[in-house]
Amino acid sequence: MEQSRKSRRVVSRRALANEIAQAIRLRMYRPGEWLRQIDLEEKFQATRFDVRAALEELAVRKTIEHVPNRGYRVAEIDLATYFAIRDTRIILETGAMTGVVAHITEEAIERLAVLAREFGEAVVSGTRIEQSEINGAFHHLIYAHCGNPVLEETIWALRDRSRGSQVTVWASHQALLASDRDHHAMIEALRRRDAPRLAELIRHHIDKDMVDETGQLPSLSA
Repeated sequence: MEQSRKSRRVVSRRALANEIAQAIRLRMYRPGEWLRQIDLEEKFQATRFDVRAALEELAVRKTIEHVPNRGYRVAEIDLATYFAIRDTRIILETGAMTGVVAHITEEAIERLAVLAREFGEAVVSGTRIEQSEINGAFHHLIYAHCGNPVLEETIWALRDRSRGSQVTVWASHQALLASDRDHHAMIEALRRRDAPRLAELIRHHIDKDMVDETGQLPSLSA
């Protein structure tokens, strides 16, 4: 464990922040839940300084919020904010597809195909954590090729911030199957270097996830 802590000290606060954000993405921490620094130090084998710096980074991203004299908790957002984030995501993520098509390599596309197959297998027999991790790896690989690191960072900050709502990505097995189909369609669009089709698929992929934890389509009046 001591060796792990020594190794962690050389990891950037952004890397640790990304690990904590991934845990939030996987719903290991729920909207509104308080984050205890000592628990994070143990879970992520990190020093107090590293954890504090990572939490500050996540607060800047608005993935979590800082409450003076209380600490940090996972951000909670209302549906109006969620819709605003969704609309902004559509603008940014569809706009990124021209860069993705221009920069992605054949090797990366084949890696996406492997991840898509792994996701399909996880839909059938995997856990929700496995599904989320593979899905995250798939989309990270796509946006890593957009050619603009600031755009990539902004996209993931918004995706993580949206986890503060009561909207869930896959409210049913049918939703998982739909995501699986979307992934394979995205790969075909990439192989054809068809940026408009890829942007259309990304828009659909984001829009179809607007389902709350009761399985209903949320509304601003809800």
